[in-house]
Amino acid sequence: MAPRFVNYLTQVIPLPPVDWGGGIKKDVTLLALTNPDNVTGLGSTYTNSTQMQKALNLYQQDPAILQAANPEMTVALSAVDIALWDILGKETNQPVSELLGGRQRDRVLAYATLDVPMATALSSYRFQKRLRNLIDQGFKAIKLSIDGFGHRDRGKSDSEWRLCEVAILESARNIVGDDIRLMFDAYGSDPDWTPEFNWAVETAAVLEKLEYLWFEEPLSADALDDYVRLTRRVDIAIAGGEDKVRVEDFATLSDIAAVNILQPDCTQVGGITAMQAIRTLANSNNVEVVPHGWNTGVGLAADLHLQATTEKAQFCMVEVMPHPSITNIFDQNPFLLDGDGTIAVPTGPGLGVTLGDKATLATLRN
Repeated sequence: MAPRFVNYLTQVIPLPPVDWGGGIKKDVTLLALTNPDNVTGLGSTYTNSTQMQKALNLYQQDPAILQAANPEMTVALSAVDIALWDILGKETNQPVSELLGGRQRDRVLAYATLDVPMATALSSYRFQKRLRNLIDQGFKAIKLSIDGFGHRDRGKSDSEWRLCEVAILESARNIVGDDIRLMFDAYGSDPDWTPEFNWAVETAAVLEKLEYLWFEEPLSADALDDYVRLTRRVDIAIAGGEDKVRVEDFATLSDIAAVNILQPDCTQVGGITAMQAIRTLANSNNVEVVPHGWNTGVGLAADLHLQATTEKAQFCMVEVMPHPSITNIFDQNPFLLDGDGTIAVPTGPGLGVTLGDKATLATLRN
């Protein structure tokens, strides 16, 4: 059973909201837990400091809440679970990846997400500039997320819109060349998503021809039957699940083979323990797991340890969002890209990262 916070020091650290694009910003909070032996573990979650404190209070009453909370509280408790893994690694002097079964690799490929409006994607100069900027930073894998892609209005006919969409996908491949991995995110979990099955099939065919690695959220989140049909019909990998929280929801996607790749976020689904459970379910159904990682440097460290234990190399990747919450919480950036676009898995005990003087700690005692 997980420990109670008896004589633990808890530090709740609010960070600037993360910009998800399209006017969407999400609260982000770090958690530092220090046990009576003065061992500190770090966690991260998509929630505000008030909700984080509520989660800590619930955990103090009953540690079993980690496996039985409602979705909203599960998100906050993700930070607790990650911090406890960090503490366990430090107590046993082992990296988290070793605790998870042993690392298969020391470096993991990083991919950046390029989130741009449709107007930018249709502008050859601006589109090329944004893509070249990521390549110049050292990324060898890029995911396109184009706001408005697939949302057609009466300004053009369907065939004209199709030509525009194809032109964007072709342009990206021509700009980056054949040596950069490309993925495409349609963000079908958008509540205003309207494209349907036939659109997804046609777009998948274009992506396959251009050798994109995966097609992310091509349908609305509740269109499970269509997801199953699409995954069976097309050759490109279908990815999804970034907005899911409960392990049961990922189990459903995995059991019915709705996608080829699940994208849970450890700072949202209940931490590293939940990620392990999701991966076990996925692997039993020949489904891959690629963490969805728009979070903090602590979340990225957890993702690196998780992916370091992945046996197959094709989808062994982590998402890196260039954002101050990735690096500004450390004195030195531990996530530098090498010439192959990969990041070293931290080798120290636990998560292998330590907060620096740049992180402002709002200290609270239970």
